[in-house]
Amino acid sequence: MKKRELVLMNNEMKNIIVTGGTGFIGSHLVKLLVSKGYDVAIITRDRNKSIAKLDIDVKCIECDLNEIDKVNVENIKCDVFYNLAWNGVSTEFKDNIDMQLKNIEMTLKIAEFAKKINTKLFISAGTVAEYVFCEDAMDVYEKQTPNDMYGASKVASHFLLDVYTRNNNLPFIWCIIPSAFGEGRTDNNILSYTIRELLAGRKPEYGALTQMWDFLYVKEIVRALMLIGEKGQAGKIYGIGSGVYKPLKEYIEIIRDTINPDLPLGIGARPKMSEKAFSSCVNINELTKDTGFVPEIYFEEGINKTIEWFKKTH
Repeated sequence: MKKRELVLMNNEMKNIIVTGGTGFIGSHLVKLLVSKGYDVAIITRDRNKSIAKLDIDVKCIECDLNEIDKVNVENIKCDVFYNLAWNGVSTEFKDNIDMQLKNIEMTLKIAEFAKKINTKLFISAGTVAEYVFCEDAMDVYEKQTPNDMYGASKVASHFLLDVYTRNNNLPFIWCIIPSAFGEGRTDNNILSYTIRELLAGRKPEYGALTQMWDFLYVKEIVRALMLIGEKGQAGKIYGIGSGVYKPLKEYIEIIRDTINPDLPLGIGARPKMSEKAFSSCVNINELTKDTGFVPEIYFEEGINKTIEWFKKTH
């Protein structure tokens, strides 16, 4: 995808709106931004439930995102708009066509709302699932290769947002979110599955786990997002990641060794999903160059914090 020649002037981020602000990544982002003194508002259907879940006092714009066009925009200010809302991210819903198509429509309505309130920068979240058939570190400007309706719908949303924001002079950044982990993630992704099984004394089972991978601790992901809002250049696509790539097997072994190095792992117990072992690694050079982002918490430290959280909450 061709880069647009639009540049956001730095130091313009004060009033921030976040959709998906009570989700896994969104809740960590909201808490970080509030802790840094930014004026943050989330868009939510239920203010009381959202405040209770976040456990912080934050401004709320109450509405269903599918009806965001009905919101009274008087007195709403927004310098940076983070759109993290998306339904059906977990495995069981990734190929739910109706749900994924509704996400595309919802995303465009959110962009229209952002334009209506004169947002200075609109940041929307993509995913590494857009680039499934990748054998090396992803160049986020290369052709996308999704393998499920979730990834394909993200690609479609990206192209539609690119057209809408360009035609309506709304500065826009697309961020490729990596494989995330940390406190608060409870779906059955490979890291959560491994932690649960090992803490319960069971032997987790996998394929060969030879593919190169990049996991990033959630607090690092949201720090990168904050820096993109502060210093990012509109018109760009930013890949977010640790910049450190390992075979998936090594991450699983680190988890096992952290919990108990004597526990068995069923690596290779499941059949291959495909002949090639495709990677999930993102090139972060441009992110570092523009924003100065360099990870401070790497996998070993982050997974230790995550395991402790699982011990306390499960």
